[in-house]
Amino acid sequence: MVRWITIILAVAGTLVGVWAVAATRENPPQLPLARSPSINPFDHGVAALGVIEPARKEAAIVAPEPLLVTSVMVDVGDRVTPGQELFTLDGRKLKADLVRAKSAVASGQSEVDRWHALPRKEDLPPLQAAVERSKAVLADRREQLSLSIEANQRGAGNAREVSLGQYGVDAVKADLDRAVADLDKAKAGGWQPDLAIAQANLGRLKAEVEALELLLERLTVRAPRDATVLRRDIEVGEIAAADGNRPSLILGDLSTLRVRAQVDEEDIALVGLQSKAVARSRGSVSKEFLVKLVRIEPYGRPKPALSGATTERVDTRVIDVIFEVPHDPGVALYPGQAVDVFIEAAKTDSLASVQPPPSKPGS
Repeated sequence: MVRWITIILAVAGTLVGVWAVAATRENPPQLPLARSPSINPFDHGVAALGVIEPARKEAAIVAPEPLLVTSVMVDVGDRVTPGQELFTLDGRKLKADLVRAKSAVASGQSEVDRWHALPRKEDLPPLQAAVERSKAVLADRREQLSLSIEANQRGAGNAREVSLGQYGVDAVKADLDRAVADLDKAKAGGWQPDLAIAQANLGRLKAEVEALELLLERLTVRAPRDATVLRRDIEVGEIAAADGNRPSLILGDLSTLRVRAQVDEEDIALVGLQSKAVARSRGSVSKEFLVKLVRIEPYGRPKPALSGATTERVDTRVIDVIFEVPHDPGVALYPGQAVDVFIEAAKTDSLASVQPPPSKPGS
């Protein structure tokens, strides 16, 4: 009897519990979507991930050397023109080398000027005096030789004295020839090969100065073209990075924007030169705008950017398709911003115009 009473109470408790849960259950409210989902507006089309970029692409400005930044002349949003100074690096070491190089140039120029100043007028009188002295000594030795010969002929001398006299004449004659040669050399001025060496050395020193000036000028980074500063990642007092992974500045022309769409290699055959396309911005306020196909870049590459979709393949390659953005798309667009691009599949005849002709058998 007790067992049956327990069973009945358990069943009754279960029924009461089911009734209590059903009576207190509330249906959750239907929350609206944060934004409308991206739906391809074309019945037969291709969807791709697009990235906004300037028409001439961005220019990543990198410091030529990892040196201390001494000044930055531009900021984000500034318009720059070709040759305008962007930032400068510490060039004190090069300036010190330049001072030494210019001093060496002055020394080299002095060597050239010294050659052109030859002969010195102060050097000629002593050389001329040495020639006159040798002539006088030669005349005296010849007279002594003549007396020795006459004495030998009269029997008052001997052949030894004549030989010594002749030797003295020859020695003085050699001294005279050397003195005349030294005087002629001084009067002739500098030697041409010496001038060539001095001028070559001067040219080398001047080249070192020009090289240092070019290296010093290189430390002032200038704008390569008309553009707007899109990003600044450099400050005074820090060491500028000299690799492309962290550019100091990013420049771009915002007057004309384009969309670079990554079309899957399996879908590129559906895209033709006359295909219509629509881009849709992302975010809480999305807006569609028409884009015009500019070109299809004939080069496949690994997919560099992912959309995050669970069905997205990462082992495929993509073809870049470039679209032109209208000047007033009705929504704020910025380089680097991601948009969804929907491309209408081209007709058969349009596809034939962009597809390569079939290869002939045996070709």
